[in-house]
Amino acid sequence: MKKIFSLFFAAVVAVIFSACTAKTTIDLPAQNSVKSGILGRNISLSVSDLRDDKITIGVLKNSDGDITSRISTNPQLEAWMKNALTAELAKRDIAVVDETPDFSVNVNIDKFQSEIFGIGTKNMHANSQITIIANFGDRSVKKTLNQPVISFAPLPTLKSLEPFVIETLSELASRCAAEIASIN
Repeated sequence: MKKIFSLFFAAVVAVIFSACTAKTTIDLPAQNSVKSGILGRNISLSVSDLRDDKITIGVLKNSDGDITSRISTNPQLEAWMKNALTAELAKRDIAVVDETPDFSVNVNIDKFQSEIFGIGTKNMHANSQITIIANFGDRSVKKTLNQPVISFAPLPTLKSLEPFVIETLSELASRCAAEIASIN
């Protein structure tokens, strides 16, 4: 009986250790390559991550609210967002160029944080804020996008959080591109 208990205890410890060393990085999807060349409008685009912690984009919490894991992305959020915006803008007939743009756009990632906690309804949250500044030489236009999102996952794990984060970021890039496209 002691052998069975010892084997059971060893198995539990092994499961705990494997959970502790589990993946803590979300692989963001690659963006489709964008045809280069002149489209309807041409802009220069810069994206800056202004968050204090540029590595962490989310946390896993236990039912007591204690953080059990910090989640990062691959590639970094700033690089991914620039690629995603370039692809989304191309869908709207706007090319990102280095030379002779019609205007320049600075996109600041002011906030992006996601979390999943406990078991229950509405246990996944994401909150983001993006500032868009378009410069036309003699004038500038500033817009701020806030996007709180709440959802549910049956199990509070990274496997549940990953598609939620990817969908939230993709939607944020699409909304941001729509705002840039509406700037005159």
